Amino acid sequence: MSNKAIIIGAGIAGPLLAIQLKRNGYAVEVYEAREQDAGEGAFLGLTPNGLNVLMQYIPLASLKSEFAHGSMYFYNSKGKLIGELLTGYQKEKYGAETIQVKRGHLHKLLHKAAEDEGIIINYNKRVVSISETQKDVVAIFDDNTKVSGNILFGCDGAFSVVRKTAFANAGKPLYTKNIGTGGFAYLPQLNKPSAGINMTFGERGFFAYAVSNKGEIWWFNNYYREKEPDKEEIKTKLDAEIRSYLLELHKNDDRLFSEIINASHQLSVYPVYDIPKLEKWSTSKICLLGDAAHATSPHVGQGASMAMEDTVAVLKCMAQNRDIEKAFKEFQAIRQQRVERIIKESRKAGDSKSKPNPVATWFRDVFLKYFIKSQVKKLDWIYGYRP
Repeated sequence: MSNKAIIIGAGIAGPLLAIQLKRNGYAVEVYEAREQDAGEGAFLGLTPNGLNVLMQYIPLASLKSEFAHGSMYFYNSKGKLIGELLTGYQKEKYGAETIQVKRGHLHKLLHKAAEDEGIIINYNKRVVSISETQKDVVAIFDDNTKVSGNILFGCDGAFSVVRKTAFANAGKPLYTKNIGTGGFAYLPQLNKPSAGINMTFGERGFFAYAVSNKGEIWWFNNYYREKEPDKEEIKTKLDAEIRSYLLELHKNDDRLFSEIINASHQLSVYPVYDIPKLEKWSTSKICLLGDAAHATSPHVGQGASMAMEDTVAVLKCMAQNRDIEKAFKEFQAIRQQRVERIIKESRKAGDSKSKPNPVATWFRDVFLKYFIKSQVKKLDWIYGYRP
């Protein structure tokens, strides 16, 4: 079997896949477009299905050196508790319990785990083109260097250059007219770890926050924006625009929300995109994983866990098939139905955060707690999954 693997992208799937490949006898090279200490401002949920993969390579104690609890408490615009999704039962049932972690914290742990295996992550290496020959696959970078290997994995996210250059029929990411925002703050009156994430369906918008084990407030918000922002806007004027907009959006909600927004030094801004369905995730030597293959919006907190599942699934397929092209096709066959179902659920959850009408608000406030109870019984297919 071919044994030199190139991995493009060192977010979540990239380093996790690299470790598994190395342990299975592959020579592995990882290339990342960003700088080594590039900050990641957002945080994300790690649910049992993802954690059960991750904990094989990173100790839970390391993950929980900085984390927030994963239970969810839902409130209406008047501050009334209308539902709760508790996670205390998960450890016994699934082997792990949902937590929230900073993306940057997770990246550092993954990079260290890869480096401890002797894997070098090459930073500031932005791939510009991918080509295949009968013998190998070649990646060319923006500094005019190139590297070749027997197989290549595109783990470079929703805006995957691997997907764009190696898959001619791949559609462009589609802006959903939804902007995700968030940040981190400290407030003296809110400095003890929360039992979970407090999620409020405000009068005009959705706001959520948790307090980490370090006493730091982690928050996020989603709002509608017709015009897609470009990269320059996100870097410059969008912070001030969004901060002002959020303060106006939540002016009639709990005053705490405005205090949190004002106390945040820098906002994270991440436009939400849909990726058109890919007919093929692979060629004879190239395979896409995670968001590069099947990006999902963040509304059900499964993006990271799906990427983690992918790494295990593709390795199993490779172990069972000496023909790499066949292995990659099998990987898509066993994963596609599941990830498409997750994507569908995520879109439904995103719709529920949009500006509600009075009738929808009344039904939500009355029936949400019953709906959550009914759905908890149906979560085995997500949390109990083992790739």
